[in-house]
Amino acid sequence: MSRIKVVATSPKLLLASLVAMLAAVALAVGSGASFTSHSANPANTFSSGSLAQTNSSSGAVLTASKLKPGDSSTGTVTITNSGDIAGTFSLTKSNLADTAGPNGGNLSGKLSVLIQDVTNAGSPTTVYSGTIGSMPAQSLGTFAAGAARTYKFTVTFPDGGTPASTTTGDNAYRGSSLTVDYEWDSAS
Repeated sequence: MSRIKVVATSPKLLLASLVAMLAAVALAVGSGASFTSHSANPANTFSSGSLAQTNSSSGAVLTASKLKPGDSSTGTVTITNSGDIAGTFSLTKSNLADTAGPNGGNLSGKLSVLIQDVTNAGSPTTVYSGTIGSMPAQSLGTFAAGAARTYKFTVTFPDGGTPASTTTGDNAYRGSSLTVDYEWDSAS
């Protein structure tokens, strides 16, 4: 027969042993706990902008007939960014068609064009100055949504002085004609 021996200990020692055992159990159970949190940003919405333009003229900016040396002609056009985002605008010439007169002169190399941004009437800005035929694409900068700019075109037939003959000098351009398109492009 086996016997169990009971040893009497002090109540303080027993209480201290019990507290140590409970602390060990709490540590073992509590060591797997962690803090959690959650946050959300619901209903994110996206839409695209619109880049569009309005041209105040549905036809030519200017037309000049029967020009002679020393004559000029002007016309204006207003280009508006009618979209709701900013865009970079440019101006190019296209479809240039020279028809030489009887003396062979092509006006694209003779007629000069001055294109100015005259939106601020007190301080116009030159966009291009040179012959019609030599004009490369011109950057017009960024137009904010709703912004409008007015451009003035001045075409001049420069006076080269008294020609040496009826077929040379300015007489080379007699009876010649020219058509050209100007195109306004925008990109965002």
